[in-house]
Amino acid sequence: MKSKSWIVFFIMILLITGCSEKTDEEIFYRAQKQMVEMKSYVCTADITVYGNKEPIKYTAKQWYKAPNKYKIEVIAPENLKGKVTIYNGKRAWVSHPRIGQEWLMEDFSNTIEQKFFLGYFLNNFLNTESPHLSRETVEDKKYILIGTDIPGNHPYFSKKRLWFDIKNYYPNKLKILDPKDNVIIDVKYIEFSFNENLDDNIFKIKGDI
Repeated sequence: MKSKSWIVFFIMILLITGCSEKTDEEIFYRAQKQMVEMKSYVCTADITVYGNKEPIKYTAKQWYKAPNKYKIEVIAPENLKGKVTIYNGKRAWVSHPRIGQEWLMEDFSNTIEQKFFLGYFLNNFLNTESPHLSRETVEDKKYILIGTDIPGNHPYFSKKRLWFDIKNYYPNKLKILDPKDNVIIDVKYIEFSFNENLDDNIFKIKGDI
């Protein structure tokens, strides 16, 4: 009987410990670990770009492979559907079948498309000396907020803010702000999968050997 009592007591201790709320340090460590260990991802996201005119909204699928390969394909709206941008780490290729055009870009570094990618955020995050870390509750859901500055003193792209769901440590949304903290790009993740086994052919563009 005594041994059974000790087993019950041990189980109760495990339950209490397992249900205890994580400290800020544990949450921040887990979120940062998830970011650092990200070698690739596939996601679907709703993207809104704000400018001087009406916001541009569309849904796109993204592929990323570390350290710097990107692909984005527009799913909706209909007039942009099928537009593909691929960056192979050196240059980018854009295909817009709706208007029957395609072109190469030798410099992808200052494009809006690059800013959409969580991989671009990761590069900034790993190279910043003092990332912003905090907890935030939105509509009764708890998030960890990670923020970094965007290098280059760009007049429109100054800061990036990423919200991680504390429950599963998956990204919920990404915002890019200008120097006055106005939202320039708003990315809301619908589906997200970490560390997928991605073939390099996904990022192959015309002219690649």
